Amino acid sequence: MSKRRKADILGAIDRLAKAEEAFVGSEFLAPVLRGAGVGVKIGDVRCRLKVSPKAFEGWGVFKAVSFDRAKYVRDASMGERRKYRALFPAVRLILAMSENDQWLAIAANSGDARFAIDGLVPPRFVEDAELFETIVTHFDGTQFWFDAGDTRADPGAAAYLRESLQKMLDPKLLVRSSLTAEQRMAYVLNYTMRQEAIEAEERAKPEARLKRALSHAGAELRDFSERPDVYRVSYDVDGQRHTSVVRKNNLAVVTAGICLSGRDDDFDLGSLIGVLREGEDAGRIVRLH
Repeated sequence: MSKRRKADILGAIDRLAKAEEAFVGSEFLAPVLRGAGVGVKIGDVRCRLKVSPKAFEGWGVFKAVSFDRAKYVRDASMGERRKYRALFPAVRLILAMSENDQWLAIAANSGDARFAIDGLVPPRFVEDAELFETIVTHFDGTQFWFDAGDTRADPGAAAYLRESLQKMLDPKLLVRSSLTAEQRMAYVLNYTMRQEAIEAEERAKPEARLKRALSHAGAELRDFSERPDVYRVSYDVDGQRHTSVVRKNNLAVVTAGICLSGRDDDFDLGSLIGVLREGEDAGRIVRLH
């Protein structure tokens, strides 16, 4: 290593040591996510400090007690927060969904070349906002910090989308002319998720019904499919797989899957299990293919 290179390294270390010494005992403002600590720049080095109390979350003023720990002093004022956010570029986002008490949003202007926002991002510390609202955040390179609602956005658009979603209006039928492509995208995301949830709930109802009927008779549902008026049900009885067709309204047997000498209509799914067991025990079951 050359003398000049060594001197540069030693000089950088000395400057960092002096910056750390000056930093300890100073106060600084920062937004903090619970358990994540706070990032600061000491000299030219980015550091992450642990914050006490550990449970603190929000905008605070902290005192550096060492180069890796900081102690809460007080809440930051509205003016202090505003000045902090103003240090970073503004980014407009559309609130697309809420998950575990955390908003997720999409870019309000997907053509903004400054930021490559792909999919959903979590704006932090959102206040007094509702689904589909457009908000202004400030991006510090890692997090999008909420500032305020976007006064440039159509004030009725978010309400229109919420009402349409409540009615489960098909996205193709949205008629408000001022809607942006990004707002429509946020609507489609919610509509699709809600539609999938409805379909899953509807499927869960017959599945639970079939499971109950079979389990009460000691059988286990494996699979089923729906047709206009019937279910085609596959299930296990004492380790043997059976398939029957039953009516949707009362689970009466249409096709038992075994020969019942034309008496299929005399049984429902539950009572059929007893017949299957008796037949297996007596060796009289004739399977239909």
